Amino acid sequence: MYRVVREITDGKIASVSFLLWDVLITLDQEVEYIWSKPRNSWMKWQFFFTRYFAVAAQVTNRCIEGVIVSGVYLDTDPLKRWFISEIFVGNLLMTAVEVVLMVRVYALYGKNRWIGALFCLMLIAEAIAMVVGVVRNLPDGQFKEFNVLTTTPYSFIYYGIAACVTQIAILILTVIGYKLAVRDGWGKVPIVTLMLRDGSAIFLILFLVLIFTTVATMCGTSYAPIGYSWFLSIVASSGCRIILNMQQLPDPGPGSSIQLTTVIPDHERHHREA
Repeated sequence: MYRVVREITDGKIASVSFLLWDVLITLDQEVEYIWSKPRNSWMKWQFFFTRYFAVAAQVTNRCIEGVIVSGVYLDTDPLKRWFISEIFVGNLLMTAVEVVLMVRVYALYGKNRWIGALFCLMLIAEAIAMVVGVVRNLPDGQFKEFNVLTTTPYSFIYYGIAACVTQIAILILTVIGYKLAVRDGWGKVPIVTLMLRDGSAIFLILFLVLIFTTVATMCGTSYAPIGYSWFLSIVASSGCRIILNMQQLPDPGPGSSIQLTTVIPDHERHHREA
């Protein structure tokens, strides 16, 4: 058991190190493109939440686990509540990233209300799946301190499946939207090609980590918590990279905006006016 706990701990520490490394190597971009944004910019606060909420959650997790490994007695009831809350932490981070992806696609389709409604339903479905999973898998009297170290909440299975469906839908709509843009003659606009590139890469990364963590949790392996820890770090890193990449696009010119909700229609309008 000691060897397994040590391997799990090493894997989790590696995920935290990756997240902190990503923060450091992109800090200059964060200062240049994010800190300078006005206070009323939703993207600014979206970025800060995605990045630093993940850091806070990861550091808190490692501190609690360090106390458990050191042999200090902890009351089981608070640990149960923290264990349950892990899925909510994952959902909040994933939702923050999904919102950015969804807004991009929503803009690509010219703010189509049906696309917006579909995305809202998907987010609601994820939340329902998460709550159902939590209610059906509440920790029982056999819950021990080391369960925090060696197990992932089974509610992740419910949420993971729902999140995978959402990611597939976002990718499909992105590809279709790109093909429509190509057909209409504005498929080479930088933001459109960036959406396809980033959308495909983020889908592959998030989908794989979701599948790994969901399957590992379903199988009950002791190494599932490593997948969950990497899930938090990768989701946060991916979400921040998407926002930073968007901010580094060249200025489309007077009358246009780099904001995700307006740039696609503006580019399309300028192209057609030309």
